[in-house]
Amino acid sequence: MRRILLILVLAVAAATAGCGSVVRVAYNNGDVAARFKAHEYFDLHGEQSDRLKAQIARFHAWHRREELPRYAALFGDASARLAAGLTRADVAWAIAAVRERYRVTVEQAADEFAPVAATMDPDNLAALERKLAENNEQFARDFLSGDAAKQARARARRLSGWVDDWLGTVTPEQEALIAAFVQAQPELDRVRLEDRRRRQREFVALLRAHGKAPDLAARLRDYLVNWERDRGAEHRRQARAWEDRLVTLIVDLDGSLTPQQRDHVVRRFAFFAAEARVLARQGVPAGTTAGAPAGAALAAQ
Repeated sequence: MRRILLILVLAVAAATAGCGSVVRVAYNNGDVAARFKAHEYFDLHGEQSDRLKAQIARFHAWHRREELPRYAALFGDASARLAAGLTRADVAWAIAAVRERYRVTVEQAADEFAPVAATMDPDNLAALERKLAENNEQFARDFLSGDAAKQARARARRLSGWVDDWLGTVTPEQEALIAAFVQAQPELDRVRLEDRRRRQREFVALLRAHGKAPDLAARLRDYLVNWERDRGAEHRRQARAWEDRLVTLIVDLDGSLTPQQRDHVVRRFAFFAAEARVLARQGVPAGTTAGAPAGAALAAQ
């Protein structure tokens, strides 16, 4: 579910290897991608599709107007911090910023999704359960198939590929840091799968029991914002350990950067700051000031 609601957020970073025009195309078509994904999960039809299109358009306009200026500021701040060299405090700042943007975004998304969810019937929920089961099977194949060593190598390759996108290249020293990070917590993916199944059951039960309730939007906000609240003790312990090791990994990777890599990643974040500003201006109504504080354009109307 969070994947559907956050697809517009992720669209701005979906083309990390591309030029400005590619990023803009990805973001500007994020509403289309979100509609496609929602149909894939819920098998919507008729009036549901029309309602979904309208609600996603509202969400997309809100995100462009309110969130992209904040993204631009965050990307710009991150670029400056990377240029100076990262500390653990810098990484903690980034994690906190991402969590805050997630909270604000899913609260808005829940409000927009609720009118669509209120139209869902048993067939929609059956389609959702089938799709979630299919996703879980794919997750198990991707992350839990084969022996532990094979799983660790696959996770390390995926993470190395992501780091490589941002740094330009990954050195043998950096690959070793990534491999050590992955190997330190081999059971986390199994715990994650168990927890996501629990969360999926809760989501389907929420829609089934409260789909027509007047407080559905509030219930969806609570479900999405507090997604870590009901984790088991072992999952909470492992998640805390994983985040602490992630902070260490990022600081260690930063300390290992070559001058060329640092320049590449600093320029990459500056590039996304500039792209976010361009995309935000595309949503500024005529007669208002581009680059005004988020919400100022709306308040002026």
